[in-house]
Amino acid sequence: MPLQTYLVSITLGPVQDFVQAARRTRDLWFGSYFLSEVSKCVARSLVDDGATLIFPHVNSLQGPQAVANKILAMFEGESVAPVVERAREAAIAYLREIAKDTIQALREWVSPRHDVIDEVLFFRQVDDFLEFYAAWVPMTGTYDRERRRVEGILAARKQLRNFDPNEGARVPKSSLDGARESVLRIPTNGSSIERELRRMGIRPSEALDAMGLIKRVSVRRSYPSVVRVAVDSWIQAGLSDDRFRTQLGQVCTVLDRILAEAPESDVVSRTRDLDTLEAFVPSDYQQFPYDGKVLLEGFFEQEEFRQLENSHPDVASSLKREVTRLRDMRGRSPHPYLAVLMADGDRMGVQIDRMKSAAEHSAFSASVSKFAQSAQDVIVKHRGIPVYAGGDDVFAFLPIETCLQAADELRKLFEAMVASKVTKDKPSLSVGIAIGYCREDLGVLRQLAQQAEREAKEPDRNGLCVLVQTRSGGDPIRVRSRWDDDPVPRIKRLAAWHQRSEVAHGTGYVLEEIVRLYGGAADEDIVAGELRRALSRRTVAGEGRLADAVIEDIESLFRSRLRARQAFGGRAATAALVDCAAWLKLGHWLAGHTEPDVWRSLGDGAREEVET
Repeated sequence: MPLQTYLVSITLGPVQDFVQAARRTRDLWFGSYFLSEVSKCVARSLVDDGATLIFPHVNSLQGPQAVANKILAMFEGESVAPVVERAREAAIAYLREIAKDTIQALREWVSPRHDVIDEVLFFRQVDDFLEFYAAWVPMTGTYDRERRRVEGILAARKQLRNFDPNEGARVPKSSLDGARESVLRIPTNGSSIERELRRMGIRPSEALDAMGLIKRVSVRRSYPSVVRVAVDSWIQAGLSDDRFRTQLGQVCTVLDRILAEAPESDVVSRTRDLDTLEAFVPSDYQQFPYDGKVLLEGFFEQEEFRQLENSHPDVASSLKREVTRLRDMRGRSPHPYLAVLMADGDRMGVQIDRMKSAAEHSAFSASVSKFAQSAQDVIVKHRGIPVYAGGDDVFAFLPIETCLQAADELRKLFEAMVASKVTKDKPSLSVGIAIGYCREDLGVLRQLAQQAEREAKEPDRNGLCVLVQTRSGGDPIRVRSRWDDDPVPRIKRLAAWHQRSEVAHGTGYVLEEIVRLYGGAADEDIVAGELRRALSRRTVAGEGRLADAVIEDIESLFRSRLRARQAFGGRAATAALVDCAAWLKLGHWLAGHTEPDVWRSLGDGAREEVET
């Protein structure tokens, strides 16, 4: 048979449901990591068979860089079906290898006398897990036409899902994925096995399916908790003091003692075997390689500590004494909030649709791959923990103090590495930042970040959205702006003014009262006049009026929000005033929930930098 050139498109899954099934940050990280590694196995198999990768770029298959679950390649041969089948077998082989490593790890950690897993059900679920969809077309026309055709065929194939019967079992459902049964057999009175499983990050009350167990046990790479990210700035601020460093070491000694004497307790978990280079974690995290919840205010009144007091009173007393001394050195406990950042490229599909050749598409993939690799470095540079950075998507946890600067740097990086390669309808990066309580349900934090990312894209893309959901509940503080308006320096400046008491904390609420007074019916001149009058009479700390520079900048913010609102019609003036109030409330919140001198150092130079 004559040789034929084929365009092949492959998608792997499941994605959202699998990644979201998480109770710990390791669960969340491993979901993304696993899908990326499976995609790499498929892509390598295609390359080994002589295919030419278009997306992801072949350079992204090396090292720890993540790749998307979508693969596009060209292959020349008599038939492409055997090549695709071998790629599918490579993915299944990787999954089964991970599954066997999980079983082996259980055997190493749990005493042989305990039969803790139903291996038959375990491997049945493993074999039923992977979704592999593929489509291919012969290259008989132009590249752009055949690419659209193969993507259409693949989309149709994905609608015809394989519904294999589930034999099931009369056992509890998984705690992470209610669609699958638990594969664990844990006796209700087995205290020794509880200790062994806790060392592996499995609570006695948890029922895990095969993939949930793989998330916890396989690939022995630890992942810091969201609480550790939240307390990081507090720890960093204290490390400049020798006494603090010494006392932090005392706390670590007690925590190690708890892990040795009371591993079944839920007081602390250690980031074990943490390879800071491979896992993209700040290098000095090892100075305090624990989850950090013992540092939070109110921890010693919680049930988990009371149980430790009942079972191990001596070590509990030591922990309380040493942590109290550490808090006293800083004068307060850490703020219990962190930022969850999600970023996504805009108009990427438009750019791909315009590409006339595979070489052009591959070159674009290379630039996207370089951005993803550099994005992880940016997150770590700002003391964050990347969960996923593949293609034009970024997902990470960051301290509040650094999240804005990290978002701005990611945006500039995307412009330099991706948008600069395009001459028309340049793509942009929309970033959503959700700030939430560090002990909130992980799924809730992720949903908040997804909401912030969606709002960053609406209505005109190229945006930043910051959404603050306080522990007390209520409506979140919400701020959204296009990157063209350079929002990060302005937010930082507002926080600095609040931190230096140059703006009263209630100024934002005063502006909201003006909106309620007029009911949204006032025109631009009236609202602008009311704004200036409110700012002119507003006092700071009970005396004095706002400085002229502060008034001018808040009015500048109002005009900026007014232009943005006028572009989309509606009651622009009062809506702009509501926006202005939200920005001021965000500045006040940041000033009160971050390290004391984070924003205070921003002087007049910061104001001049973004003068509008």
